[in-house]
Amino acid sequence: MLAFAGISSAGVATTQSGQAAGAAASGAAMSLVIAVALLGPRIARITLGVLGRPMGRVGGVPGFLAERAASAHTRRLATAFTPIVLVVAFVCVQLAAGSTLERASDRQASAALRADLVATGGGAGLPAGAARAVRETPGVTAATGVLRSAVVLADRQAGEPVLTRLPVLGVEARGLSGTLDPRVTAGDLDRLAGRDTVAVGADRAKSLDVGPGDRVALRLGDGTRVEPRVVAVYEHELGLGEFLFPREALAGHVSAARDGAVLIRTGATPGPDPAAAVREALAPYGGGVTVRAATADDVRIAPPVPDGDDAVIVIGVGVIGGFALLAVVSTLTLITIGRRGEFRLLRMVGTGRRQLRRMLVLETGLVTVAGLVIGTAVAAVPLTAFAVSVAGTAPYLPPVHYAVIAAAVALAAAAGTLVPGAGGGRFVLGRGVR
Repeated sequence: MLAFAGISSAGVATTQSGQAAGAAASGAAMSLVIAVALLGPRIARITLGVLGRPMGRVGGVPGFLAERAASAHTRRLATAFTPIVLVVAFVCVQLAAGSTLERASDRQASAALRADLVATGGGAGLPAGAARAVRETPGVTAATGVLRSAVVLADRQAGEPVLTRLPVLGVEARGLSGTLDPRVTAGDLDRLAGRDTVAVGADRAKSLDVGPGDRVALRLGDGTRVEPRVVAVYEHELGLGEFLFPREALAGHVSAARDGAVLIRTGATPGPDPAAAVREALAPYGGGVTVRAATADDVRIAPPVPDGDDAVIVIGVGVIGGFALLAVVSTLTLITIGRRGEFRLLRMVGTGRRQLRRMLVLETGLVTVAGLVIGTAVAAVPLTAFAVSVAGTAPYLPPVHYAVIAAAVALAAAAGTLVPGAGGGRFVLGRGVR
């Protein structure tokens, strides 16, 4: 029932968006982890059917002993890998959700970008006239100033009213198709002008049940309440944000109405260096102006997470995962110490310490691989539902992050099994049995 509930919750996540999808995915992960714990012995038998026989054949006598011990005590095997499943599923879900959104955002921003150059004015930005000056520069076919701001949307999540602060871009409709392609699905971006219009991302438009001609209630950065008319709906909202405003609609509601960047599209015909011509055109606007090749980061609604912030997120998840790993070590240590009689009997019938040590190594590998595979599968179900719903892509976790998870789990399993069984069981047996 819990497995069915987890899969059903993942299915619900595919029909939701935003926080609702995240909540459904988290519920699915929790239900599936509990289901694994309850179905542990059955899953252990399946695992042994896949991994046990090859281990017994390749591992010689220690492999045979490890396979026989696991087959005789499937509940013990399930108890051993269940906390590993919990750690892997939890950490993968937490890290992969953010990585998936960031990757999808970068891809959408890259797909939307048509400009080949970008001009920036350092920390102060560029005034509105800069885009006009660039537009009149020889060799430039289109130029769009990008003003960044934020709006507050009053919405409901799970039936409760919430206020959501959303970063937005302010652009000029003139020549916008030459520098930016949000992939419009309804309406016309050429009508994105004046102070009373807005373009809305497709998912947000669906959640608000609005389309071209409807109005959306928002509060601008300075708290001013507005109800602009929707003139277009577009797809690339993860990369460009959920709302696109005319620049003039935002300019009067920010502390400094200066463009963070000017997107530039140059002609295909050979001629003088367009970057040099743009620098010359922007010379009257002071020093610090930089003209370079445009990248997705220049239009992404949220700049890439700084390395320091990313490290804080990873460390935070690592601390929580670390406490869960302590549970792994404690569980495996208790299991190993509880096998005193088994180790004593094996030594009495002639099993050498080296053979016992290799048996424990193979058992540790079996528990680690089983925990990693099952934990990854448990995480994949809600993550796939979340990624399809929110980003329209497959879930993504940087390989280095997964490698760290696998290494940490392997180290914890070794610490819980091999350390108590050091010296071929001498630690748990005492030195009286040779």
